[in-house]
Amino acid sequence: MSTGRADNEVGSLSDLKHQITVKTEAGKSAKQSVVKLEHRMKDLAEIIKYAKQYKTNRSYHIAYKKSKNPDAYFRRYESQLILYGGARRVLEQTGINLKGLNVDKLKAEYQELMKQKNELTSTYKDCEKEVRELKRKQENLNQYLGRTQPNPAQEQPEKNKNKSL
Repeated sequence: MSTGRADNEVGSLSDLKHQITVKTEAGKSAKQSVVKLEHRMKDLAEIIKYAKQYKTNRSYHIAYKKSKNPDAYFRRYESQLILYGGARRVLEQTGINLKGLNVDKLKAEYQELMKQKNELTSTYKDCEKEVRELKRKQENLNQYLGRTQPNPAQEQPEKNKNKSL
């Protein structure tokens, strides 16, 4: 009868190992997705910044083109015109359609990415927590079965003591 119980415990041990592997992979996958989202969010935040600059300073560009004295107008509104030109170049280089530019739509996309990031962050943190709990169970089961494995953290000080002698 005792062998049946040992088999169950060994089965539980292999189940734990499998669960640890599955949860570890799920956590890694979620974390990688978070990193990808963060890169996209960073790029989108920059696009939003330039889109705002473009929208804010566009009227100065239009007025400059219609101005009877462009040099005087440029001197007076140089900062706004430079900001407009720089924002326009950046947006064109990133492939943004300036005619259909909608800052609110970009902000909404950013908020959606933030929501996804928060959900994935929660997922990978939950996975990490579960892996810690599963490893603790595995350790306890190993100790119960008499398969205690020496803890590398405990071995280290002993090795260091030997070096100093």
